[in-house]
Amino acid sequence: MKKIKLFLLLSLWSMNVLGTQSKEVTFWDWFSKNENNLFYLEKDQERLLDSISSALNEYEDGLVFEISNPLNGKRKFIISADGISELFPSVQALSKAAPVLDKWEVIAFRPRMEDYQNFKIDYAGNEIDASKIWIYYRIQDGFFDLIIYHPEYTDEERDLFVSASYILLDMALGEYNVTTGIRYIDHQRLPADPTNVGLLPFSELRNAFDSYNNK
Repeated sequence: MKKIKLFLLLSLWSMNVLGTQSKEVTFWDWFSKNENNLFYLEKDQERLLDSISSALNEYEDGLVFEISNPLNGKRKFIISADGISELFPSVQALSKAAPVLDKWEVIAFRPRMEDYQNFKIDYAGNEIDASKIWIYYRIQDGFFDLIIYHPEYTDEERDLFVSASYILLDMALGEYNVTTGIRYIDHQRLPADPTNVGLLPFSELRNAFDSYNNK
């Protein structure tokens, strides 16, 4: 009886694994067949971006993507969980299953960006300037906690500042580190004299986090 149960469990496990692989293979088969058209997406940008979104959501609803500008005949295709930790395994599985592509480099999670401290992003019609943002961090019980201070922050527009901040955080630390390496994040209005209350420029965040993470 135990042998029969074990056989059934192994069979069900195999079916599940094969099913997951099939979803990944289905996505990359589609991507490979359309690789060239997708690379020249500016020719029919809206339709091609929509087709990528549809294919990606068929694999796992909630995943998003970013595409870099072409460089040396290649683009980067970034697969992101948009900061949702429950979707991380899907990002990792799909990225790991990616075939070698002539025109694309597949990257799991939004990567760090150079010169992150000087970026300006236009979010919902508002310009968020990273060079004007300050931070306070602490390490407590082995965890990294963070408060981000915006010069124009208001409680009424909190959602806007939170969403924009996560984009900048991904640029500074990478999506994976932001989601898995920071326990607590808050957002507040920048005081008149930030240095007097012990705040640091946003440009100091990467060094502070890496120093904590390396320990």
